[in-house]
Amino acid sequence: MRMMLLLLVILTSWSAFPAKTEAQSSVSNAFSLPTQFRHEAALPFSYTVTKNNNINDLLASDPNWQQHDAGALNLGEVDDHVWLKVILKNDSLVEIPLLLSINNNLLDSITAYIMQANHSILTLDLGDSRPLVQRPIKHEAQLVPLEIPGKNQTIVYLNVRHHGALNIPLSLWHPVEYLKYKSKFNLIYGILAGFILAMIATNFMMYSFTRRKYFLHGTLLLTSVWLLLVHLYGFGYRYLYADWQWMQQYGQSILVLLSTLLLIPIQRSAILPVSPQGNTDSILKYLLLIGSLVTITCTLLPISLAMKLAYVFAISLVLYFCTITIFAKTTKLSHKLVVTSVYTALLISLCYQFGFELGLLSGALLERPVTYLCSLFLCTYVSYILAKQYIAEREAHIKQQEHKLAKTRAEDALLKEKLIIQEQAREDLESSIDERTFELQVTLRELEEKNRELEKLNMEDPLTKVKNRRYFDKRLMMEVRRSRREQTTLSVIMLDIDHFKRVNDVYGHLAGDHTICAFAQSIQQHLKRPHDEVFRYGGEEFVILLPNTSQQGAQEIAEQIRLSTEQCVVNIADQAIRFTTSAGVYSAIATDTQNPTIFTDLADKALYEAKQQGRNRVCIYQHKQET
Repeated sequence: MRMMLLLLVILTSWSAFPAKTEAQSSVSNAFSLPTQFRHEAALPFSYTVTKNNNINDLLASDPNWQQHDAGALNLGEVDDHVWLKVILKNDSLVEIPLLLSINNNLLDSITAYIMQANHSILTLDLGDSRPLVQRPIKHEAQLVPLEIPGKNQTIVYLNVRHHGALNIPLSLWHPVEYLKYKSKFNLIYGILAGFILAMIATNFMMYSFTRRKYFLHGTLLLTSVWLLLVHLYGFGYRYLYADWQWMQQYGQSILVLLSTLLLIPIQRSAILPVSPQGNTDSILKYLLLIGSLVTITCTLLPISLAMKLAYVFAISLVLYFCTITIFAKTTKLSHKLVVTSVYTALLISLCYQFGFELGLLSGALLERPVTYLCSLFLCTYVSYILAKQYIAEREAHIKQQEHKLAKTRAEDALLKEKLIIQEQAREDLESSIDERTFELQVTLRELEEKNRELEKLNMEDPLTKVKNRRYFDKRLMMEVRRSRREQTTLSVIMLDIDHFKRVNDVYGHLAGDHTICAFAQSIQQHLKRPHDEVFRYGGEEFVILLPNTSQQGAQEIAEQIRLSTEQCVVNIADQAIRFTTSAGVYSAIATDTQNPTIFTDLADKALYEAKQQGRNRVCIYQHKQET
């Protein structure tokens, strides 16, 4: 009997030993967050490659996790699912908000599983193969929002799938620091992108005025390069085709081909130096035709194969451009060297991008300005050489006119007649310029009116016709500053329709929309002052901004709205819908203009208290709630 008990103790200790080791390993692999955390570029994590597509299957299979201390994870082309495990430990007493950034905008599919403290799993979907609206943060970057409670540890699992070489650089940010970084990045990017757009507009305007085809070719080339940059940096996905996944998947291969093929018409215009062989022009024409067929073929192939075909063809085409430039006959060697350097920059940019596609390079593509600088060099030189060509043609044309004028100078009568004709032509030209200028001014005024209409639409909620959340954030900042400057009380009321999900489930989403609209109209009827305004905060939640209003006044307005809502009846398809509302009120004189959201946060806490007390009531936030 004693031997059996001893054997049972040994087996129990032996079975507990791996669990302890694994727990210690998890602790050792955890990244400890300092109290004043800002940014961590080299985030350690573990990874494994498996066929499991479900988090529960993954955890049940006990996979072999491999530790990755720092830098981007580069696994080449992987057919199975790649899982990443990030362990974050908060040793402080306060909750730390974080942003986990996957610094590769072109990854097809990312599913984040966040292990909550109550053993639940929060699932978030990212990736450029999914609509932008599915992302937890509507941003061009792949961002996973996290909140690490004090004295706690959070585990994040990432399931990554991609059509080509897998390049996964991870970094961790504090939201404020990420906003600062992104603001600087977007400022620089916006200046450079605006510079390229200015060149596009200039070339298009030159084509409109001169009807020189090479200006149109330059406009198309610069536009394709600009779209490629916008695509690579994720802004095309965010602003241009957020719901067009096909373009997000195949846009890179198509734009890479267009960015090189559109150089051929400029070369055939004899603006760029080419080889003196008689069949060079025919070869360029056939290459343009073949490139068009390759572009169409890429749209029918799998994404990985289409990407490789596009880059191989584009790189081969640029190498051919370099060859015919080197063997070109030109009086200026500097011109040949500059054009060769432009092609070399384009070749470097293509090889750099292709290196990421093949898995030869890794890291954050966008943090290295190789592609952008090479593209900027290409666009600048193309715009310069087109303008120089036009000036040369214009000077040649002027010299030709002067020569004809010199030959006819002996004939006084004919000279006077020609002078009269030229004067008339000049007046017609000035008149034409004045007309064009007037048309541009009219167009600019129309554009300004359209911009004002768009700005109004951007500020207004399309369903309820009240101001939206974006405008509320701006207005709240203004009123917080005014409250602090004038030392007046600012009141905020947060309102929420009680049991709104039940309205949607029972009567349908159309009835829910009518209910929200009726609720918004009911709120507006109780706001008498011009500077009192209601905003749709999100879903069925509204917020009222009451400048220079005491707590008692805000409570009376909230109570009036609650009573009015209780009596409100929404008739939909012979059905009467009744609903109630709960409200939270917070009133104070602003002291911190850097943190205006304190008003909405505390009003929301009061709203939560109203919900907890049974709904259909108004609660006022008291400072004793925080103690």
